Amino acid sequence: MKNQTLSLGIILLMLFTACSKTPKFEVEGNISNAKGKMLYFELSGMSKTEILDSAKLTEKGSFHFKSTLPGAPEFYRLRIGERFIQLGADSTSSVTIEADGKKFGKNYSVSGSKCCEQIKILSGSQSRTLTCLDSLSNLYKNKEISDTVYQINLEEALHLHRSLAVKIIYENPRSCSAYFALFQRIKTYLIFDPFNKSDNKYYAAVATSWDALYPESVRSKNLVNMTLQGIKSIRQNRDTKNIVIDEKNKISFFEIELPNIYGKTIPLSSLIGKVILLDFTAYQAEKSATRNLYFRELYNKYKDQGFEIYQISVDTDENLWKTGASNLPWVCVHDRNNLRSGYLSTYNVQNLPTFFLIDKAGNIVARDSMISDLKKEIQKLL
Repeated sequence: MKNQTLSLGIILLMLFTACSKTPKFEVEGNISNAKGKMLYFELSGMSKTEILDSAKLTEKGSFHFKSTLPGAPEFYRLRIGERFIQLGADSTSSVTIEADGKKFGKNYSVSGSKCCEQIKILSGSQSRTLTCLDSLSNLYKNKEISDTVYQINLEEALHLHRSLAVKIIYENPRSCSAYFALFQRIKTYLIFDPFNKSDNKYYAAVATSWDALYPESVRSKNLVNMTLQGIKSIRQNRDTKNIVIDEKNKISFFEIELPNIYGKTIPLSSLIGKVILLDFTAYQAEKSATRNLYFRELYNKYKDQGFEIYQISVDTDENLWKTGASNLPWVCVHDRNNLRSGYLSTYNVQNLPTFFLIDKAGNIVARDSMISDLKKEIQKLL
């Protein structure tokens, strides 16, 4: 009996030890001037945002949330209405937030995590840069400054933010703040472009570190693929200095899984073996109908030779998309996250519409800005 009791005690101790080693991310603190408001704790995934927990704030405004880390760095956010505080976690940590509900997302302090502190610095710089660009744009529209002055000040504002981001990336490329810096946007534009030689080295630095530490992470795999696609594009222009990353034998597009008009999820990978035109669009855009007429011409001409179109709509009006897609013969899917779609960031889509060509082996060979004659490109791949 004593042996059985001892064994049970050892098992419980082992379970407790295992659980205690599971990395946790905790965030707590106080939010003033927010009595009665709902505070949401959300996971910012690659393709969607998931609510993990919530709390109705009292007059004191205290809160406490907890999450188990998935084994690789992950990103979270606190949300009140449409305002956010961005957070990141790459190891067990307990973060304390002090914020003002009236200026939520802008006026707050964070302690307990260097990653979260750096994300706050980056977010603040991003906000100031956006304010500066809006001010410059208004001055330019009102003809209060010249083209030259506008361009110089625009480049200077972007350079200041990029310099800060580069410093954080090189300080610790394996950190979640480095990843966050890499994918920040100013309006619809990514700060760094993986298809640009000067920028690709930043992707390579973070991708190499993440791939070594978190090889099974979806973020790592997508980051490595994005970096390799940039390298391939740069090599076509014979410009590869200062880019260091091991190339791997893997499919080089990033998986997409979205529902069609019938609610059936269609993976992009289901089309492997065909030449794919991957199109990001919005049916409510002015020239969408004309563009789809051109795509129909291409589809009718090449479909029997192994050509397919995978068209992603980010329309806010889902019914409009369904009505338009019901008359199209190719694969039409919809992302309910609309312009917040994680796939837009993953594929570095800076403008809508944007398309990519994928060869039969699953390699992204070009994007629309690189193609002068789409028909010739398709024929060549077929």
